[in-house]
Amino acid sequence: MIDLNDEAVDFKIVLIGPENSGKSAIINSIFGKYISTVSEVGGTTKMPIKKFWGQIKIGKSKKNPKFAKLSFVDLGGLYAGEKKSPIMVGRILDETYKEIDNAHLIIHVVDGKKGLSKSFEKLHHLLKYRYQKPIIVVISKSDLIDANNINDLKNHIEKRLENKTIITSTITYQGITELLNTIIELLKK
Repeated sequence: MIDLNDEAVDFKIVLIGPENSGKSAIINSIFGKYISTVSEVGGTTKMPIKKFWGQIKIGKSKKNPKFAKLSFVDLGGLYAGEKKSPIMVGRILDETYKEIDNAHLIIHVVDGKKGLSKSFEKLHHLLKYRYQKPIIVVISKSDLIDANNINDLKNHIEKRLENKTIITSTITYQGITELLNTIIELLKK
């Protein structure tokens, strides 16, 4: 996945999900500051928003350590809802798929309030088998989900996507550290 022969390798991470699923809020939480506009109005993010996060050590050697330069890309929502068509067209959609194609890792954001839509279940499997890239599934907005339903939702999504999930909240920062640690572990493999 990563060529450790380079002094510092670029590692691009893209966030995908339906519009208004919490992708921009997760980016802001990862950076600890405002990077991407967060709005209750769906479709606020149109063109991909790229931001360099930092450089981390991924090699085990103390003499000649290896590093990765992490960049995150906030992509606009690909679908407006279960019965609606894709909301992106033309150049915006082309740019979005170019970012996915050039990414090393995909973070698939599922809106915890709305659950997993059929269209995004299909997209997840398409990305998984077409691109053969690691995918981290994040369930967002856990602070808005009834505590009794969180584990049921997590189990349902893990079963449907055949992927481990991380439950997050950008209000309480639940799961953000786990997400970063998971990214770092994938980098070290």
